[in-house]
Amino acid sequence: MIDSSETIAAISTPVGEGGIGIIRISGPAARPISLKVFSPVRPLKDLEERRLVYGAITGPSGEGPIDSGFLVFMKGPRSYTGEDTVEIHCHGGPLILKKALEAVLKGGARLAERGEFTKRAFLNGKLDLAQAESVIDLIRARTESSLSAARGRLDGLFSKKVNGIKEMLLDLVTRIEAELDFPEDVAGVTEEFFTSESARAREDLSRLISTYDEGRVLKEGVKVLILGRPNVGKSSLLNVLLKEERAIVTPAPGTTRDIIEEVLNIRGIPVRLMDTAGLRESDDIAESIGVKAARDRISSADMILFVIDSSLYGEGSAESPDSTLLKELEGKKVIVTANKSDLADEAALDAVKKRFSGQNPRFISALHSRGIEELKDAVYEVAVGRGRSVHERAAGELVANLRHKLSLERSLEGLIRSMDAFKGGLPRELVATDLRWAVDRLGEITGETTTEDILDRIFSGFCIGK
Repeated sequence: MIDSSETIAAISTPVGEGGIGIIRISGPAARPISLKVFSPVRPLKDLEERRLVYGAITGPSGEGPIDSGFLVFMKGPRSYTGEDTVEIHCHGGPLILKKALEAVLKGGARLAERGEFTKRAFLNGKLDLAQAESVIDLIRARTESSLSAARGRLDGLFSKKVNGIKEMLLDLVTRIEAELDFPEDVAGVTEEFFTSESARAREDLSRLISTYDEGRVLKEGVKVLILGRPNVGKSSLLNVLLKEERAIVTPAPGTTRDIIEEVLNIRGIPVRLMDTAGLRESDDIAESIGVKAARDRISSADMILFVIDSSLYGEGSAESPDSTLLKELEGKKVIVTANKSDLADEAALDAVKKRFSGQNPRFISALHSRGIEELKDAVYEVAVGRGRSVHERAAGELVANLRHKLSLERSLEGLIRSMDAFKGGLPRELVATDLRWAVDRLGEITGETTTEDILDRIFSGFCIGK
């Protein structure tokens, strides 16, 4: 656990040049340390809470001036960390921030560890653990929908869902334990009551677990690999999806050598598009390296846009290499994207439908931007599940974290064991033990029963200033 007697400090704004840079200080000595390095332009009787004060930033022993700026004091527990907190706002130059932080550290503060400000907020009861984890999701959000979902989790929507189930289980286990401790004074838990309440909790747990795929996609996005033979229009497709000339397009096959990556917002989910070299055997060393890189990305991709040239198909066309390549993608989520449909005649279009009937090919023309919106719909459906929508309910209530999903699954396992034990007529002590275990697994999510090593692992993923 952290030493709450220590005062910590760090730069809380991004690395690089900026109009404003912020040094954050938190702990019992935040106020006196800040006044060692900050001199208000006007004498102050006291440092008023939540009021910007203008002054000079100097070294802790009166060394030369570093910068001028503002200081704001937030008294605990009415602060982000729950402790006395001071922010020094100065110009956002790397050297200025470095020297200002060094002055604060010389004044008695310790450099904060990764995520330590948020960890202190959790330990001081300002946030539960699920809310604390949502802070980093908020910072990393790439779309309006992922931002809204992270904001909802930070506001406690997901924690409220978990706590609602936990209260149901706690009520059950409390009744059973009371029956065991005071058999003469407390009425026993009836089979009808236990069956009804445990079934309701089981249904709520299962429903929450089932939202993981949607929540994960909204939080992390999906990796979509654009794959296919040379000159089928992969780079053109990337450009039209991004609405900019990101990839070089020429009539010559094999133009793309490196993996080109960009993030696109499709129906509210972040999609990382990866354009690749055309799949073929080549004597060109650079192109061969590009082809190998494309194949290496297949295993890590969440979805593949397999692009074909629909104009090459027809009644008399031989078995296409496209079919051979498609067999290599078995087990992956694949959308067959039939490009150049503007150049294909009816026979060619029918041949594509027949040959790829099992894949429901999507016909597009990257050149004329036809079928692109329908292709986006297909990507969305494959990502979140056909007929489902992350907009149908509050996104902040969805399970978006693998740790949370695993804890929910273990809680469900404990509940099912308790139901089997009750139905099988086993001693009520065993029923209560399994229920209590299920409750503790839910406590892992909000931080009530979480170990220190799990806390360290969670907060180590944060930046130092957060």
